[in-house]
Amino acid sequence: MPDAAHRPDHLIVIADHTHGPHTTDSEDIFWWLPIIGPGASFLASVLARHARHADTTWSIDDLARTVGLGGSHSNLWQRLDRLERFELLTFVSTDVATIRIELPALRDNHLMRLPLSLAAAYRDLIKAA
Repeated sequence: MPDAAHRPDHLIVIADHTHGPHTTDSEDIFWWLPIIGPGASFLASVLARHARHADTTWSIDDLARTVGLGGSHSNLWQRLDRLERFELLTFVSTDVATIRIELPALRDNHLMRLPLSLAAAYRDLIKAA
């Protein structure tokens, strides 16, 4: 993640096609919602939807507005940082990032954050796959 003093005014987003059981730009993002939060979930979905078709260059201002953050660049960078922390987005350079098109399975430490009924439903889903 670029530090605050070196954050670019644009971001090039490239699809990362690493295999995973869930698709980022579908309802599957629901499973990650309690883990990364609604803002980061929506951001991941938007980035993946566009990157799936072609590398996409976003102005930081346009991206913040697209995901409902108005002109708040700091809130956008917080969500990008969260996606990176959970390994759904990777900064390749200051202004280039990859976004996972397919999400990894939730780990046990993620499942502990879910309500028991949702964690059980997730375990059943993964066993059936």
